[in-house]
Amino acid sequence: MELLQNNNKQTISSREIAELTGKRHSDILEAIRNMESAWEKINERKFPLVNYKDAKGEMRPEYRLNKTECLYVATKFNDEARAKLILRWEELELEKQNQIPQSFSEALKLAYEQSLKIEEQQKQLEAQ
Repeated sequence: MELLQNNNKQTISSREIAELTGKRHSDILEAIRNMESAWEKINERKFPLVNYKDAKGEMRPEYRLNKTECLYVATKFNDEARAKLILRWEELELEKQNQIPQSFSEALKLAYEQSLKIEEQQKQLEAQ
């Protein structure tokens, strides 16, 4: 399982959630659909739904959730499944932090992202 980059945001798929929690993907999809109206009411947007190709080459739906969305959905799970999901997010974030760029373009992107963070922190300090 790996953390996906989607528009520079880290996401995890509903299939990966199913694998991690030992639940069927169809059950995870149903749980997400059932929780979506409350999420949309508060957050003013739906969960990101995309398609993937299954082993037969057929297109199937899956959700790609960021950490906040994933943890919201995890509230529906039992304690053990929720704990596994939370620990997996921490593990993936640590891996991401320790990742060494594999190409010059990755290194440039990392340097750019870090410079943006530094600039934002400097602005916050000046505002204080």
